[in-house]
Amino acid sequence: MLGRNASQPALFQMVDLASLVPPEHRLRKIDAVLDLAWVREAVSACYSERGRPSIDPELFLRMLLLGRLYDLSDRELCAEITMHAGMRWFCRLQLHDAVPDHSTLSKLKDKWAGAGLFQEVFDRVVRQCAEAGLVSGRHVSIDGSEVRASASMKSLAPLEAAPDIAPDPTSDPPEGGAQEPQPEGGWRGHGVKYSNQTHRSTSDPEARLYRKSKGREARLSYLMHDLIDTKSRVILRRRVSAAHSSAEREVARAMLAEVLQKREALALPAAPEIASLDAGYGTGSFAADVLEMGVLPHMPLQASPAPEAIPTWKRPTRNLVQYRRRRERVRIAQARNRVRDLQQTRGYRVSRKLRIRSEHIFAEAKTIHGMDRARQRGRSKVQLQAELVGIVQNLKRLAAFRGRRGGKAVHAAQPLPCAPCAPRSPRCTTLPTCRRRGATIAPVRPLSSRYPRRPICRRPSSTAF
Repeated sequence: MLGRNASQPALFQMVDLASLVPPEHRLRKIDAVLDLAWVREAVSACYSERGRPSIDPELFLRMLLLGRLYDLSDRELCAEITMHAGMRWFCRLQLHDAVPDHSTLSKLKDKWAGAGLFQEVFDRVVRQCAEAGLVSGRHVSIDGSEVRASASMKSLAPLEAAPDIAPDPTSDPPEGGAQEPQPEGGWRGHGVKYSNQTHRSTSDPEARLYRKSKGREARLSYLMHDLIDTKSRVILRRRVSAAHSSAEREVARAMLAEVLQKREALALPAAPEIASLDAGYGTGSFAADVLEMGVLPHMPLQASPAPEAIPTWKRPTRNLVQYRRRRERVRIAQARNRVRDLQQTRGYRVSRKLRIRSEHIFAEAKTIHGMDRARQRGRSKVQLQAELVGIVQNLKRLAAFRGRRGGKAVHAAQPLPCAPCAPRSPRCTTLPTCRRRGATIAPVRPLSSRYPRRPICRRPSSTAF
């Protein structure tokens, strides 16, 4: 028998928003690891004690995270929250509560960004990942990717524009008769050579013409740089810079120094010891700077693979400028030889295989969270967009880790006896090192809870990752 919808509109409806969200939904997992109890106190300095009450800071931050999670603009975000029960539950809004206007989000973003509050949110999420046992910190990967600016090539104009010359009405018309009128905003750049030295975008003056590799077209872009924990793929630092050839190396130095300085604030279990990079970073000066920080660079060099001789001079110099140049040449040669020695180790080969994880992070940010193109204009606003996307990506890593491990840290588990020593040395159950063979105990994931597997003794290796 053909059915019919017999539902009638009710004057009053009793609905529990939590019951409408599935137990395994992504929003539930992220909400379980999101801690924003500190936000209200942190942003109190940005508000006056008098005047009209603002929207709740936690509500504002939850709305921004939803916008980056689902790649929505401010207008689209407010419209989606209005009719989406799961988003209302995540934002702690009831069905009858009004959703803040999109213009309020835009104004608050500028105010919070100027006070550095989004960077504090980013650091606290990284600290959460470290305290949960997700981040190791010993091996990091650094890379950069191109982000298209919110500006068209038609917006390029010469830096020194010539004064407009009014046409003479008494002059003869051009040869060939009257010309067809050109549409407003049409492309008129045929035969014109554009460069960052001669042209700027009138829409986004901070964007620069850039191409990531040969064979690709140059377009107005920014560069987004990531420093990630290679093991867990947690983003430790994310920066946006102007697009030029040496930007990747300059920002990499700054990010690495910042992570080393803020290790205790980020609660990293270990300081970075190894950095995996691509060939774009393989200059001698960059390698020397990284080695001076106490980090081993695993990267291809922009030089011959054969070892080079350390330069020497027959006569000393008293010229200070020449003396500094000689010392820099020696420093670069020594750094290159050190990198060549590292390229012969097993750890270098493992690092080259794991470096691709940086590309996975960029691909996720661009294809899922909208970082393929900037939503706003200006480097500071693109930096804000990148930070929010990084927060969302780290929260996803933390939620997935808590789901797999049940909220228990990896390094908190007690070590089990190794297979050959279990029947002979009961003390191996409480020591992290096997006394019988002097090798470290490597934990092995059990096949099931019913048949656990014992860890295997492995001898220490200075070259292993």
